Amino acid sequence: MKKLMLVILAMFVATTVFGQRATYMWGNDNVKTVSGVITDNQRPCAILKADDGKEYKVHLGPIWYWDQNGYNLSLSNATIKGNVKEINGVYDIFPFTIEQSGKVMVFADDNGIPKWSQGKGWGRGYGRGYGRGYGHRWGNGWNCPYRK
Repeated sequence: MKKLMLVILAMFVATTVFGQRATYMWGNDNVKTVSGVITDNQRPCAILKADDGKEYKVHLGPIWYWDQNGYNLSLSNATIKGNVKEINGVYDIFPFTIEQSGKVMVFADDNGIPKWSQGKGWGRGYGRGYGRGYGHRWGNGWNCPYRK
């Protein structure tokens, strides 16, 4: 009985910890505007070397949204407004807008709700993905190849 209670407790703690991480990706709790140079663009993330010397992992969202809107991210100067998260010294940014070469690409509204979710909450992807990712069915967007 003691082992069963420990297993149940461990499952509860794990569910709570991992569930919390996915809920604060998109949002408007720490919105900043960061300028710099896109130094790498490897989906689903890009790297922005900011003017202040920090390096940000830019979470780009679903590729179909980019294709649908004719967006393209080049390795050049960019200004990104988005929700910034710092986890163990690693900076992540979930963009609301990316401005590059005079063109503004829009990804979320001022409340941090991604445009591909149709206002129903992050990650719904027009009904693709069952509300658990960027429209790819599985994953919550933290599967960036740059993640340490």
